[in-house]
Amino acid sequence: MSLRSVAPGIAWMLLAVALALSGPACQRGEIGQTSDGPSTEELIAFYSPRSIKIQPFTKPRSFDSDAVPDGIAVSLRTLDAAGDPVKAYGVFIFELYSYRSALGDRKGQLIQSWTQPVLNTRDQKQFWERITSSYEFQLSWEGRPIAPQQKYILVASFQAPGSERLFDQYEFEFRVVREEILNALTTEP
Repeated sequence: MSLRSVAPGIAWMLLAVALALSGPACQRGEIGQTSDGPSTEELIAFYSPRSIKIQPFTKPRSFDSDAVPDGIAVSLRTLDAAGDPVKAYGVFIFELYSYRSALGDRKGQLIQSWTQPVLNTRDQKQFWERITSSYEFQLSWEGRPIAPQQKYILVASFQAPGSERLFDQYEFEFRVVREEILNALTTEP
């Protein structure tokens, strides 16, 4: 028996063993599912936003070349069931309230609201900040800017299709120390 006649037989046998061991669960593009693994619905629920958190970087900022704030720069994280940052698809709503000293609800008068949908890849690229794993929104004032040297409450909500609405609120003080900015914000146009 020559080596040449044995080699093809061994090659066929190895190929047959490999095919038998691979089975249908290892077909290209498929992941085998066992009865103890999570269902598709469980995976979606786990990796979908379960809470939102306004980050402490949120504050009034200038969006152009001058130093006078044009609105509120909001840094917001959407968090999954494990508390890790996750991207989200849905609608963000922001409401700015005056602050009132009270024992219960400190939200005073509604000053302004903004709605920002994040519904496609273009929106994700515009608002998602990879370095901080958070969304960055620029909420411009409409009309007159908010008064400096006062406290405010920003309420954020997020609604994804088919899920419950998520909320967070953030108290901040709009302090201006530079005289020229204070004058620009407090003088009538």
